[in-house]
Amino acid sequence: MRARWPNLLLSVWLIIGPLILGFDSPHARANTVTVGLCLFLFVLVADSIPAFRFVNTALGLWLLASPFALGYSDEIVPTAHNIAVGIVVAALSLLPAKRAGQLKLRPSHEGVHEASRG
Repeated sequence: MRARWPNLLLSVWLIIGPLILGFDSPHARANTVTVGLCLFLFVLVADSIPAFRFVNTALGLWLLASPFALGYSDEIVPTAHNIAVGIVVAALSLLPAKRAGQLKLRPSHEGVHEASRG
């Protein structure tokens, strides 16, 4: 999956970011760390089951909404952080999977044409 490594890095950032940035709200800290752990897990699962990448979309959208739903939108740092990271997580999860052989819609006929010529 094309977005695997960036989303894994973002999940680790979500886990340690509240400590580094000093989130004051316990709701903001707990939510951000929990989403980071879930994102880490579902990024790994989505590598085997591509449909699970839409769980990552939901997690990204939850990061966008969580400051308002959990009542810490008056705190600028966690709100801005979760909105920014949520946008990136959701956008990355919507990128199409890129795996070897997946992008070829039709088999190549180059070898067939060369074999018939020679």
